Amino acid sequence: MSESLIIRPATPADRSAVTQLFRLSYPQLLPGCYKAQTLRDVLPHITTAQPALLDCGTYFLAQDGKGCVIGAGGWTDVSPARGVSKGGEGHIRHVATHPAHLRKGVARRVMEASLASARGFGVERMNCMSTLTAHRFYEAMGFVTLGEVELTLAPGVHFLAVQLAQQL
Repeated sequence: MSESLIIRPATPADRSAVTQLFRLSYPQLLPGCYKAQTLRDVLPHITTAQPALLDCGTYFLAQDGKGCVIGAGGWTDVSPARGVSKGGEGHIRHVATHPAHLRKGVARRVMEASLASARGFGVERMNCMSTLTAHRFYEAMGFVTLGEVELTLAPGVHFLAVQLAQQL
């Protein structure tokens, strides 16, 4: 499957396709690790494509041979917690794979493009806040788990995540 993928930078015109991907992926893949009430609170905050990511040049899409978006993800030098990073550090952002294309190399290809891009910009350390569902994937990509953290997505909306990092 991964040989027929096209990996390309996202653009603002991809907002609908990326939002659709998130709305298919997260509600299906997260329930095994999170309580129903947590997902009711959290999903509205993580299932809409962020315009700034789509326009940053370091957020990538995986498209199948028909042009359908089946994976997305990238990196920025701004943390998802909205803080400015130290020089030489980047942050993995909003990675998702269509549920019908899991374990076919889609996320791996998106991550390879993201990490190569980051290296090209001189990033030396990549940080990641993973869902409980996906942290083993990041470990398989060479990230080291630093511990669990509770993210605040909005007032009163908290989400348990796993913090990871990798030297590039």
